[in-house]
Amino acid sequence: MAIHPGVEQADTRLEIVESVRPRLSDLGADDVERLIEEAVDELTPANVLTYLPILVERRVRDRVQHRDQPPI
Repeated sequence: MAIHPGVEQADTRLEIVESVRPRLSDLGADDVERLIEEAVDELTPANVLTYLPILVERRVRDRVQHRDQPPI
């Protein structure tokens, strides 16, 4: 049986996205899915993935908050 590189990474990515999505449902933003994907893309070079869902959630919340603030 051959092991394909990237399969484990895809599984990890899906787990992260699925764990973060419900915690961001209160944002109501139409582009939350895109923001989650962008945050995961930016953070996945990490070697330790334990805190990645928390970091993804924080990054998305920060982006939505900054987007909703009026310019100074």
